[in-house]
Amino acid sequence: MTSYGLPGHQARNSHPPFPDKMRVAIYAGMFIQDFDGATKTLFELIRSLRQRRAEVAVWSFSSRPTLLPEVPVFRVPAISLPFYPDYRFALPGASLFRQIREFDPGLIHLTVPDSVGLGLAGLAKVKRIPLLMSYHTDFISYLDERNLWYLSRTWWPILRWYYNRADSLLVPSRDSGSKLARHGIQAASVWTRGLPEGRFSPSFRSESLRRSWRAEGKKVILFSGRFAWFKGLQVFVQVYDLFKKKNRPAPVFVLLGRGPLEVDLKKRMPEAIFPGYLAGDDLSTAYASADILLFPSTTETFGNVIQEAIASGLPAVVSDEGGCQEIINQTGGGLVAQARKSLSFYQMCHRLLTDETLYQRIRNTGLLNIKGRDWETVNRVVLEEYTRLVSSPPRWKAAPADSASFSRLS
Repeated sequence: MTSYGLPGHQARNSHPPFPDKMRVAIYAGMFIQDFDGATKTLFELIRSLRQRRAEVAVWSFSSRPTLLPEVPVFRVPAISLPFYPDYRFALPGASLFRQIREFDPGLIHLTVPDSVGLGLAGLAKVKRIPLLMSYHTDFISYLDERNLWYLSRTWWPILRWYYNRADSLLVPSRDSGSKLARHGIQAASVWTRGLPEGRFSPSFRSESLRRSWRAEGKKVILFSGRFAWFKGLQVFVQVYDLFKKKNRPAPVFVLLGRGPLEVDLKKRMPEAIFPGYLAGDDLSTAYASADILLFPSTTETFGNVIQEAIASGLPAVVSDEGGCQEIINQTGGGLVAQARKSLSFYQMCHRLLTDETLYQRIRNTGLLNIKGRDWETVNRVVLEEYTRLVSSPPRWKAAPADSASFSRLS
């Protein structure tokens, strides 16, 4: 097994040269810039590939995918999922395989375990094209959060069969890798997530923005992400209620983003601030102008927003389930609460807001340890795997792994 780019470990002193004229076909599923953490990751990867003069083509089920210069984007027919319309179930067709054949990739990279991914995995094996998969979204946890746990018994064998067809599988955290390994899915390497250089910093803090939030003399608790049930927003609302009941003055609650729960959240949190979806300097300023990030999701495979908050000078309070806790443990930039326990999240937030010594220690520790996570460094993991795969013949399928073998990745 190999391990690349793990936080806290030294990068390799030398790297094999990236192949000339590399042609990479990426099935991205959703391909809307900054839509979520997975899409941010893919756009940064494509930027790294283009810097190395690789030819990249993308297949997406988005109705209006983002277009990039010199990167052809092909639409795949898809139908909306009834429980979350923003995501879609894609259907492979003859045009998909014709487009892949005409592009003639040296490597196929799959990011979504659906029927299109399955079809392209089969094509890669038949044509002996190196096949890399990256794991981004814990869809089975979504089922568990909706109390549909019994469906996971059906899906795990399918996912095990699907992912173990990859010549290499990249995961965003040790936590997600261990979870997959417990179900017999082999992961080769941890491909963590980066931060845009200079994008998030305490220097963006704005007192005028805080005044517009009516936060003079108050603390601000922030949420950033999709307004969807799988982000733990039920707990967020309960923490809001606890602060309104127990504390005078209560903190100001600010929620950045959009999503299907927006109308319901505004009804349940009438005094909260909803600035909408923000990007660029507006997002940076909003982060730096808050005091705490409260992010109770249990379904994150990584948690880009946690890094963004810590780099902005915000201690983060996260769940002890999912990938977010891994960032807190690595950086010391926050506190970990009990999953789904609103009182535990309230107590952690209250500690940070009332203990200035603790707050400053965690804030300063996080700012120190979050450094060095730029995308160029992080993406070396993928580029090295690409290089390794195209220089060796692809195998038929991966051998199964267990959680003990994954824990040795270090």
